[in-house]
Amino acid sequence: MIEKEILLFTNPLLNPIFGEVVLRMIIGCGAGFILIFILNKCTLKNIFESKLWNIYKGWLILIPLYCAGIFFGWITGGLIILSFIIIALWEVVKIANIPVVYGYVLSLLAASTLFVAIFSPHMLSLFPLLYFALLCFTAVRSNDAEKGFYNSSVSLFAAIWIVFGLSHIALLAHLNSTLDATNALLFMVIFAVTLSDIGAYVFGKFFQKIGFLNQYTIASNISPNKTYIGIVGHVIGASVGVWAMWFAVGGYMHGYNFLILAVLIGVFGSIGGMINSLFKRYFHVKDSGALLAGHGGALDRIDSTIRVVVVVYYYFYFFIILP
Repeated sequence: MIEKEILLFTNPLLNPIFGEVVLRMIIGCGAGFILIFILNKCTLKNIFESKLWNIYKGWLILIPLYCAGIFFGWITGGLIILSFIIIALWEVVKIANIPVVYGYVLSLLAASTLFVAIFSPHMLSLFPLLYFALLCFTAVRSNDAEKGFYNSSVSLFAAIWIVFGLSHIALLAHLNSTLDATNALLFMVIFAVTLSDIGAYVFGKFFQKIGFLNQYTIASNISPNKTYIGIVGHVIGASVGVWAMWFAVGGYMHGYNFLILAVLIGVFGSIGGMINSLFKRYFHVKDSGALLAGHGGALDRIDSTIRVVVVVYYYFYFFIILP
């Protein structure tokens, strides 16, 4: 059952977990700086010019943005999600070198999909059919079979992968409202995905330095830095994120869900990253864009989240809500 009340704006100070979440964010940022300090061989020399510092600065921007999207209501959250989706779509248009008309069509589909996901979520399942029909019609109108097929295929891939996938954040928020009024579940997922990515990065760098197990790559021709030990880092990072928010979500879940969620978020977060790597490798680009220094483009930043929100939503719906 999905909560029908739509709160367009909310006061975060009235949310009972707001203070706890802010405290955990401050602790996390402090721990991140300490980690950078350690990885920089416990010296401040050149620390502010390192790649890790650029990544850290990016998170100092992204974390408050994520919090605003979750705590300030549907309009703020919807605009932030839509911004990420549209920027990512135009990155695809640029990388794949398809006509800009497909970018406009995809942007229109993104806005309409997210609107329906927020205000009429039961209609969302019809949208893949709309994507197919509208993008194929656009391709036919080009009057060029070869280019039309290529352009529509890339666009349809982007629509299903990015638009339909990330719109599940809205579905997860609706589902969350049936459990409590804090959006704790949604925040747990975003926080766990973030720490999952950080965990994979730290594990990968650490084991690369000591030369242990780092040679076992998953798909070396697609993503040479993706290793099985990195997936372990994904799961451990996700575990920390789930644990940090368990105080707010543990009340409506059994303890074993802790492990299941950590594994789902870690594994599917890694898969999301590999799908993005597959796309970029095909077009011979390193980053999807340059949205934030050290983070690449919008697509690089949301690739893990796209897959995770879909999997977590259906896990909760079928194994926690329905029973």
